[in-house]
Amino acid sequence: MSFRELVQRHEGKLTPADQRVLDVLLSHLTEAAFLPADEVAARAGVHMAAATRLAKKLGYAGYPQLRESLQSDLLDGIGPADRVRRSLEHAPDGDLVQELAQSECAALGDLSRAVSQADIDAVAHRVLVARRVLVFARGNASVLASLLVRRLRRFGLDVAVLGGDDRDLAEEFVSLHPDDLVLALAFRRPSRTLERVLLTAAEVGATSVVITDTLGAHLRPAPDVLLAAPRGNGREFQSLTVPMAVANALVLSIARSGSARTMTALERLEELLDRFDS
Repeated sequence: MSFRELVQRHEGKLTPADQRVLDVLLSHLTEAAFLPADEVAARAGVHMAAATRLAKKLGYAGYPQLRESLQSDLLDGIGPADRVRRSLEHAPDGDLVQELAQSECAALGDLSRAVSQADIDAVAHRVLVARRVLVFARGNASVLASLLVRRLRRFGLDVAVLGGDDRDLAEEFVSLHPDDLVLALAFRRPSRTLERVLLTAAEVGATSVVITDTLGAHLRPAPDVLLAAPRGNGREFQSLTVPMAVANALVLSIARSGSARTMTALERLEELLDRFDS
């Protein structure tokens, strides 16, 4: 049963505090699907316990389960064609550039609420101490994975894309080591292959990191680190602007955390580029 259906079932049984929390959730559904209970309660002007009480009243084990339900509702029943149609409705004959710029700016404005600099720094440290970094992506996320791998190679890191079919992945994982780091990029729905990648990393003891939008509640097994930031309205057209910002923040944080190592590598790269370009 969806979140809205549960709310309708309990209509007339909710307290004023419950209703204030609901007003926050329903008026900012995409953002609220990622907000912690204390942030929602603060916006509603109630005690944090009110958000937890509402979740249990609706039948959830706790507020995290309510939030997972909101994330699922963002995805269910909305296909690619529907998302594009909904976006075009905002500007049927108008300025699509302006409409897109406004929606992307709004999504980027919410980024720091979902992913903090401390989160990024923690991943940057893990990348720098890893023996190898293996980057996994499928579909549209592959474009971002290729860019990330290229950036990290410039720092002199041992980085590879986990491309090819599932058989190629199996061969790559034969040599997976506990000191390796598997970094996956995945959006909207988890693939069966991603689940196998995370399972294999967990079995070996390798660190796993996932950059995503709404998949946090659906990943099994859970990664060691999750960087989850919404890409705007999940029921409309979405771009890679937000996860690209996360990836770029990670690259710059790696450069800052390992400045001596990364700057030396970049200076060496400049020498090599001059040599090969001449």
